[in-house]
Amino acid sequence: MTETAPASGVVEPPTAFASPLTLILDEQRTDGQSLEEALFLSFTADLGFFEEVALGAAQATGARVTVAGDVSMARHDPRSVRRAGRSYVAGLAYAHGAAFHPKLMVLAGPEHATIALGSGNTTLAGWQANAELWTVLRVNGGQSPAAIPDLSAWLRDLPEEVRFSAGVPQALGRVAALLGRLHRDRTPTAPQVRVVSSLRSPIVDQLPHGPVDELAVFAPFHDHRSRALRQLLERFRPSRFTLAYQPGLSDLDGPSVAALVKEYDGRVISDNDQRYRHGKLVEWVSEGQRWALTGSPNLSAAALLLSQGEGGNCELGIVTPLPSTLLPDGNDEPTARLRTAAPLPRPMVSHGPLLLGALRVPDGLEISAARPLSDTAHLELSQAAAPPESWERIADIPSGQATLTVTAPADAGSRVRLVVVDSDGVPRFGNIVFVVDPDRALSRMTPAQSQVPTTRPPDLFADPRLAERFLGDLEALRTGLPSAPAGASASSKTGGTVAAALMDGDEDGWQRYLDECARRVGHPLTRFALGLPLPAGTSTPFQDLLPVSWDERFTDDIEAALDEDDAEAVAAEHALDAADDGVGSTVTLPDLRQAGQEVRRRYRRWVERLVALAPRLGPPERMLVVRLTLWTVAAGAWPPAHTDWLPLLSRAVRALDRKDLPERIEPQLASLAAVALAVLRSHAPRYEITPETLAFNEASEAVGHLLPAVDSAYVTEYTVLLDRAFGPAVDQAAVLDVASDVVQDDPLADAVWSLTEKGRDVHRHGPCLLHVTGRFSNPALVALEAVGAAEDAPLVGTWADSGRSNGPWALVIWRRPDLIVVDAQRPTPLWRHYRLTGLVGPRALAAQRTFGSAASVPHGPRNQPFELAHQVMSDLHLAEPRPPQCEPQSS
Repeated sequence: MTETAPASGVVEPPTAFASPLTLILDEQRTDGQSLEEALFLSFTADLGFFEEVALGAAQATGARVTVAGDVSMARHDPRSVRRAGRSYVAGLAYAHGAAFHPKLMVLAGPEHATIALGSGNTTLAGWQANAELWTVLRVNGGQSPAAIPDLSAWLRDLPEEVRFSAGVPQALGRVAALLGRLHRDRTPTAPQVRVVSSLRSPIVDQLPHGPVDELAVFAPFHDHRSRALRQLLERFRPSRFTLAYQPGLSDLDGPSVAALVKEYDGRVISDNDQRYRHGKLVEWVSEGQRWALTGSPNLSAAALLLSQGEGGNCELGIVTPLPSTLLPDGNDEPTARLRTAAPLPRPMVSHGPLLLGALRVPDGLEISAARPLSDTAHLELSQAAAPPESWERIADIPSGQATLTVTAPADAGSRVRLVVVDSDGVPRFGNIVFVVDPDRALSRMTPAQSQVPTTRPPDLFADPRLAERFLGDLEALRTGLPSAPAGASASSKTGGTVAAALMDGDEDGWQRYLDECARRVGHPLTRFALGLPLPAGTSTPFQDLLPVSWDERFTDDIEAALDEDDAEAVAAEHALDAADDGVGSTVTLPDLRQAGQEVRRRYRRWVERLVALAPRLGPPERMLVVRLTLWTVAAGAWPPAHTDWLPLLSRAVRALDRKDLPERIEPQLASLAAVALAVLRSHAPRYEITPETLAFNEASEAVGHLLPAVDSAYVTEYTVLLDRAFGPAVDQAAVLDVASDVVQDDPLADAVWSLTEKGRDVHRHGPCLLHVTGRFSNPALVALEAVGAAEDAPLVGTWADSGRSNGPWALVIWRRPDLIVVDAQRPTPLWRHYRLTGLVGPRALAAQRTFGSAASVPHGPRNQPFELAHQVMSDLHLAEPRPPQCEPQSS
């Protein structure tokens, strides 16, 4: 079939053009970010396909994106759906037992709109493999098709007859209002084009009466006994009748169709094209003009003969004049060959517990079922960051419920399903829906890509002048950030709450904030700060696709789609990008060791200025300062033996938390802080207080409360290319160990590390006891040293001995302010009690190598334990002071 030329500038009659993706790409290329809404309605909707092929292009137009399909056909691979509920509204529709069957795309902005109404589902088959029919309506210039008000009214009224998940009715209303405003300001054209639907009345009643000169039909599905076809023939009373079908593919009732063809002296055309013809066509000729009904209705009673109120499908069609026939080319075939074809494999319609949607609300999740539950069910949740196979039971749902709120926290994009257990104990799992955060899902991409810088991290180290210009841009960025109220500092509780609210509670504010950041420093550096892999293109905007440990790939699925429409082309272009740009392979850590002394000094001063600026920046920019500091050190701006950068890195880490952190970036920020702390820890001795130790302690104290949010996927990204300079300190396991130590804040664990670094053989006995073994001239001082290393513990005891049963030993116990010493250098142990006050603690006493400066508390004979000694030993669960017999070991 050849494509037909448009009848006018605003209506392109039904054609078999490639797919709606062609229209999205045209919109993106010609008008940039000029749209407000992108709406996709479909019977079956493959969200994984949509995200891979169309979402990036749709968002690049500036539109909010909404996709809705029939709830009974919802079958999604959760591993391929990564952005539903986060970057777009993934909705479902329940047509009260009938099919939600329209196929519609609307791309609308304040100045123009493009509408595709046809037969293709939002799937690879519907947009590429099948032969579909689409009619395109355009509102542009000063003209608008006369059919637009009817389409707008259908969108506005549809929720009266169809139950939708949260967010879809609002999208339908926004699109309807936008189309209405566009039409009011323009001259109506193409009055002969009409939109028809099953919303209020049967579609067959909206078609003209005959007689007509000719009637021709094609549809992939007919009803049993050909009721719809018979009523069409009775209504049109054609002089000539032609039926086209695909042998073995068209689902029809052979005997009844053959009888009608014979009754009306009709003609049968056999379409032997290997491509599955999914387009639906009712075509007639009257008074020399050819007309067609196309769109979603098949030749079935549910599609054509019943309204939705009467139990019919939700269908949408369009009547247009045609310049030539849309019937497929084929061969005439005798009526006798018509046979009922074996039903084709179709997606299984679910009859289990159908979940319509899950919406984030202040109290938790608002759950809506397609219909009230007939049995008690329970609700299961799989968090967005967890593997899709990981589920937890979060609530019981009583029978009869259709909507309820459960108090369970869930990130946008998390997966939810209903489970019903039958009388035999066998679970029946319902469909999966994705948690929608309406604020995030409705965010729009606003900055024009051509206006943003394209500087990548390595570029900053190729030219000091570029690095210094970037510093100026960062300084300028500070002036556009949300500010705290007058009188509140940036780090105050009040100011921090205001800033965090602006970024977490107001999605538009957060998006504008990121857009401003990207406009000043560029998308690559913004992604670099937020721990997202650098994309192949330099202008790929920030989006909320976050890497998770279960994902096999870090897909940049925001790229503005492709020139080709099929999945093979998608994969090929991704592979080509990887080969051409070599992201992750050709990007290398800059090497300043080969640069002159003046260049290296300039970069050291650059880091000093970055760190000084950090407290006045917003969270993403502060993260950028930390990451650039690490890169500059690793690049060799400082000589190997110099550690002047340690306090700078510590200050940058301490500036990370200004009480203004949006919850959504806590995993990135915590992971970056953990990497920086691991680098600081590797230079900080534990057994003595040095400037390096202070730098680590101050940084860990400032950000330690964030570390439970560490994500290993972000740790991997933040440590890329750093191993050359920092070695095993930035191994993922080492970083996670440091984070764990800080979170646990276990003084005894720190003491083990400190004593091990000092060469002691030390190990733990339970939560409060240490055991040091070795050759000691004075075991009491060695035990005191170990207690001093753990003096922040509320209660700690340490044995020191040679490991021999008859050798000298000592036990020192510390419970502030009391220090109890059991010294067994002689056959009879001596018991002493010291009370330490002021600045003198066990660590300071151990540094003096004597107990002489401690105040002794008398208790009578020293060869007998006193009451306090009995108490603290009982608290340590010790029946006697003698050390256990352990083999010397290291930690």
